[in-house]
Formats: sequence, C-alpha cells, structure tokens
Amino acid sequence: MPSIRAPGAKKSTTLTVAVKCRPLRHKERGRDIVQVIESKEVLILDPDLSKDYLDRIRNRTKEKKYCFDHAFGPDSTNLEVYTKSISSIIPEVVQGLNVTVFAYGSTGSGKTYTMVGTKDDPGLMVLSLHTVFDLIKMDKRADEFEVTCSYLEVYNEIIYDLLEKSSGHLELREDPEEGITVAGLRCIKVHSAGKILELLNMGNSRRKTESTEVNATSSRSHAVLEISVKRKGRNKYPNQVLHGKLALVDLAGSERATETNNAGQKLRDGANINRSLLALANCINALGKQQKKGLAYVPYRNSKLTRILKDGLSGNSQTVMIATISPADIQYHHTVNTLKYADRAKEIKTHVQRNVGVVDTHVSDYQRMIDSLQTEVCQLKKKLAEKESELSSKPAEKAADDELSWLNIISHEISENVQERINLQKAMSELEETNLNNRSELQRLDDIISRHQAVELDGAIVKDLIARRLVILDNIRENDEAGINYQKEIEANEKQRGQLQGMIDEAVSRNGNKTYLRILSQYRLLGMANSELQLEVAMRDQVIRHQREGLKNLWNLLMGQGLDEKQISHLAVKQGLRIEGWTMTPLALVEKQSSSLTSSRPTSVGPSSGIEYLEGTKTCDFTISIFKG
Repeated sequence: MPSIRAPGAKKSTTLTVAVKCRPLRHKERGRDIVQVIESKEVLILDPDLSKDYLDRIRNRTKEKKYCFDHAFGPDSTNLEVYTKSISSIIPEVVQGLNVTVFAYGSTGSGKTYTMVGTKDDPGLMVLSLHTVFDLIKMDKRADEFEVTCSYLEVYNEIIYDLLEKSSGHLELREDPEEGITVAGLRCIKVHSAGKILELLNMGNSRRKTESTEVNATSSRSHAVLEISVKRKGRNKYPNQVLHGKLALVDLAGSERATETNNAGQKLRDGANINRSLLALANCINALGKQQKKGLAYVPYRNSKLTRILKDGLSGNSQTVMIATISPADIQYHHTVNTLKYADRAKEIKTHVQRNVGVVDTHVSDYQRMIDSLQTEVCQLKKKLAEKESELSSKPAEKAADDELSWLNIISHEISENVQERINLQKAMSELEETNLNNRSELQRLDDIISRHQAVELDGAIVKDLIARRLVILDNIRENDEAGINYQKEIEANEKQRGQLQGMIDEAVSRNGNKTYLRILSQYRLLGMANSELQLEVAMRDQVIRHQREGLKNLWNLLMGQGLDEKQISHLAVKQGLRIEGWTMTPLALVEKQSSSLTSSRPTSVGPSSGIEYLEGTKTCDFTISIFKG
C-alpha cells in the first residue's frame, strides 16, 4: 500500500498528432488527392475536376488544408513514423510514466499495418517493445524490473482476452487507485521482446477479422496491447517502486455499408464498430471544446472503448494519435472526417505524473505469511498426489470411494461457506464506511444549520439543509437495519460452518484411512485460511489508507490557515505525528476564504483543541488526536 507522500509534480501536455498517408493501390481507380507539405501540412485536393476558376475563387471548392505535429507521405516507412513521432516518449515508460499510442482512421487506411507491420517493415508495436527491453537491459544492473503483458479486444461491445484460448466475456471495473481495469484479464510475465511478439502473434491469430470489398483482412474489433513495467532500486530507495504503462491500440476502421456491401453478421459488426468510433469522436469533440470554452461533459461511458482509452485521452498519460488516411479520391469523405477529428485532438491536454509507490513493512510481513501458507499448501498437494497415485495402483473398495466422494462434496460446501462469509464481511465493511461518512456529513449539516439560525439568514437555505439532514438520517437508519441483517447472516454462516467441519471430523475419526483424510482436511482448511488472511490484509490496508488521507487533509488545512513551517513542525512533533514528503508551500486558500466570508473568527491550535474554519456556508471541525498512530 502506498504511504503518505506529497503529490508528484504534474506536467500538462497536449496530444501529439501524426498523419500517415498510405500508397495508392493498383486496383483503386482514381487519382491521388493527398499532398504532404514539409512534413507538417496535409493538403486535400477537390476530387471534382469539373469546377472552373470562378467556382474556386468563390470558395466553392472542397479543397482542405490541415497542419499537424508530423505528416508522412506514401513513401514513409513505419520506422520513420516511429523515430520522429514516438521514439522520444517510449523511454518514459521505464521511468514510471504512462504512454498511449493509438491509430485512428477508416477501414483500409493502414491502421493495422502501421501498428503491427510486417517482417520487412515492423510496426510501431514491435519497435516500441524492442526499445523498452533495450532500456531495461542497460539499467538491469542497478535496478530490478518486472514486465507483464496483456492483450484484449473489444468486439461488438464485448471484451475478450486474446491471450486465453477460449476467453469468456470480461467486465470493466473502476478502481480508485488503478483507474479503469478489466476484471479477469490475464497478465503474463515476460523477459524479452521476443516473448511479447510471440504473444502478439498468438493474440492476432485469435482476433476477429473478415474480408470486405474495401479490405481483404478487415479488423472487426479494437485491440489493446498493454505493457506494464515495474522498476525497483537495488540499493537506493529499496521500497520505492516506479510503475509505467505502455498502451498500444489498434482500432477497427469506420466503414459505410454502401461501400462494403456487407450483409448479415458483417453488417452488424460494422454498425457496432461505427457506434464505438462515434463515441470516441464525441469524446474528442468534447475534450477539444473543454480546452477552448471551459468545462464540458465528456461521454466516456457511451462505449467500452472510450472507457478503456479514458486515461489516454485526458488522464495521466503521454498520448500519440496516428491518423491514417487513404489518398484515393473515392475516399475523400473518410479522409476529411479523419483529419477533422485529428485536428480537434490537437487541443486535448493530458496531465502526466510519475507513478511512484512505496511498499510498507507491514504489507511485506503479510506477504511473507501468505507465501509461507502457499508453500505449505504446495507440500500438501504433493503429498495428496503421492497418496492418490498409491491408491490408484491398488484396487480400491467401493465403500472407500463413496466415503472419499462424500468428503469431497462436504469440502466443496465448506469452500462455498467461506466465500459467502468473506462476501458478507466485505459488505459489512463497506456499510460501516458509508455510515461513517453519513454521520460526518450529518455533523457538518448540524453546525451549518445552527450558524444560519444564529445569524437569521435566508430561511429557504435552512429548509434545504434540514431536508438534506432528514435524507441522511433515513440512509443511516436503513444502513443500520441492513447491518443487523448482515450480522444475522454471518451468524448463520458460522453455525453452518461448524456443522460441516464436525461432519468432516467425524468421518476422519471413523474411517480406516485416517492419514490421507486428515491431510485432505488440513489442505482444505489452509486454503480457506489463506483466503481469509488476504481479506484481512485488504481491509486493514483500506483503514490505513483512509487514516492517512485524513492526516494529509489535516496538513493541507493547517497550511491553508496561514501557519508557517515552524509552527506546523512543532505541532506535529508535539502530537506524535509525521510529515512525509510534504513541502510547506503557502496556498491561496486563505485569500479565497477571506473574500467569501462575511465574518470569521480566530483560529486556535492546541494539543486538545479542535481546528475550525469557514468556507461559504460549510463548517468543518477536526480533532488532531484522532489521527495519532
């Protein structure tokens, strides 16, 4: 679990947008309407040659001109694209930063060729992986590295794991620390770029592709290859871990049914592809408006693709967008649409921050205990395997087989019983945390209501506050009732557990083959103890995280009250508290509060006194002593 430390410096940066134009195919009839000027500008000519000079000077021409960070013509190779637009940010992955690279364009414009490439012209995925492992090889003597790889696809708004032979449907989860995660996605440890390329080829062979009239090998799904690099120093800062991620995204291409002449499943696939790409385009539009006109709603939840790309579009990531276009005049509308969204993407800003974690000692202790239990479980498994081989070599009696089958059924019921108890305990913990927040808000509302009534302000505000207070009281009452029901279910679960364990003990005591049955029973119990210990670790870490967040907010509050470094340090020493990785920099909070207050009162700080401040109509009271330890 990360310990308390000051937030790292965030660096704002805009998306890097590069445009790549593929060569004109022999079978495409028409003319080349795309011109790349000085590796920066892209000129789209009017596909209609029938317009005369008068139409052109009256601005009736469809000619368009755009400017990007990089522009590559039909003769450019993937290596040139990588060297000029991506190679400078890939080393940041090894330094604990997040990097996202995705290709955007219509079907048949060369997205998969740009990202995956061929043997003679490797794509951006292959070149990036080789760079990452070359950097790791250079720094391997000083630091320890752990590299994991995952590969997924989004097909018809359903997520599949491309590294599993028969993957089921996977669901997206939102973690407060990790961000958007995919539950059940397989992550494989790798030690070389060659291993990742093997996994990439295996995943591409399982990816959904179809032949259409526009593209013989059209990708029917969006694919995301994520490389996670954890870096830990051997000598300096041994508990500090840098965690960088590299996300390489190959999107499916937008298409028109009138051009592809698809029918049946292909037509439905194309509709789903267009729907998810439309959601992505809407997010790009909203983010572009947000930078120009201020706050705007960004519809990330309209598609699973946009939820996966959320960090890459506006979060903690350095992002490069490769817009691929076709030079054919019949693709004019697709080319212009792609360049239009790419031009808007230039305005999007992301906030890059180094991912630094610190491994606490108590977590290491828990990890050693879990490892010890897992070692013992492995030894018991080995003994069970030896015993089963001995029993299989001798003709077993039917009665013994029935006894063993019955014991396995009882053991399975005990496992389900333990899982149910763990779920109930998790629900109780979440309920208690919710009630704690409700009571804290109720206390603040009572203080605000009393202050408003004392100064006889607007009665409508007091009525709204009282109504909110009644809602919170109802929530607390309902949560208390639910907590009583959960406690009854836990007691019933414990009772059932005792009954099942008693049945197993009785079977062990009366059966002739006591040694084998005792080992089997001990193995089951150790497995359940391991699960409960992991739950206890997670719950304890959650409590510690909340306590330290409260302590962090307290220091920010003290700094906002105008106390200097010496006063805060003296107060921290006197109360037995620590300040780790926090820089004393005065904030403008005091000025903001003083301008919005109609009245204020002096602040008192002492070993047993509370700290109070006014902000608008809200009142917050903190007692320092609750954060001790």
